[in-house]
Amino acid sequence: MQIRNACLAVGSLLAVTSAPALAGDPTLLGVGLGFFDETFLDPRIAFFKVDYNRPHYPATDMRFEVHGGYNFLPTPEVYGRLHPTAGIEVTSAAGTWIGAGIAYDVNYGPLHFTPKFEPGVFMPGDGKRLNYPLEFRTQIELSYEFSDRSRFGVAISHLSNAQLAEKVYNKPNPGADIISIYYRFPLDAWFPGS
Repeated sequence: MQIRNACLAVGSLLAVTSAPALAGDPTLLGVGLGFFDETFLDPRIAFFKVDYNRPHYPATDMRFEVHGGYNFLPTPEVYGRLHPTAGIEVTSAAGTWIGAGIAYDVNYGPLHFTPKFEPGVFMPGDGKRLNYPLEFRTQIELSYEFSDRSRFGVAISHLSNAQLAEKVYNKPNPGADIISIYYRFPLDAWFPGS
């Protein structure tokens, strides 16, 4: 039942984020593989903070996402593009996150710098408990775009409930860092005419 609902959610988000692209940006499908609740890279800046006094539950992290081609900004491309994005993430400990948000994409030639913000729902499975169902995913990604518009990149992400668990349930906000590699390819590579 949970998997069926997740598939329906991702299908709906795919339809929403596949709106006609402005300025020739393709809708990108992406797959990612990484480490959930990793402890070897912690930037300790802004919202990328994890409480290292609490136990960690490392797991393999797999992600499928859609990076919409539609640009919300009316400005020239030189200032970057603001795209809709949606994804589903599953860990080897059966933890699942599903959400949607925005990605600000800035490129310098074939290099892309893409920060993201996506609110979503997190179900811990047998892994780390983040103490609240609403978890905000923030991510910074650096990727290289190939001539076929596909991209390969690395990213660091953070899941946090922004202290909602503490305010509502009087429980801590442990957070989790994820480091990943991604491959993204244009939707029309698999679905011509889309």
